[in-house]
Amino acid sequence: MTMNSSTGFAFRLTLLLTALLIPAEILAGQSGRSWMKGFVFADSDTRGLPAATVELVGDQNNDRLRSVRLTATTAQDGAYSIQNIPYGDYTFRVSSPGYESYEIKLYIGSDMLTQIHVKLKRKK
Repeated sequence: MTMNSSTGFAFRLTLLLTALLIPAEILAGQSGRSWMKGFVFADSDTRGLPAATVELVGDQNNDRLRSVRLTATTAQDGAYSIQNIPYGDYTFRVSSPGYESYEIKLYIGSDMLTQIHVKLKRKK
């Protein structure tokens, strides 16, 4: 099979346009939103703590995150999940009655899964 010059040009143009559209499709698929999941434990390393409160509080110095406060309650097995998290800096806090609260600062990346497992200590 032979290609004439106009067919060859059209073929090369099609390849070029396809190559340019692929990165645009990939970038369009990024949402800037992430998700987080994990388990909360207490008196056992294998049984989760049900009904614990997990919070993500957006950076108060960032206009985009100042009003972001996302909360989840752990399931019977201690699992939690938070979705649709805007990327940025947060305070991650876990609390449950009768236990000391746990708190850390963290960064949630864009379009990423963050997994954090926490073991709470009983109050003395």
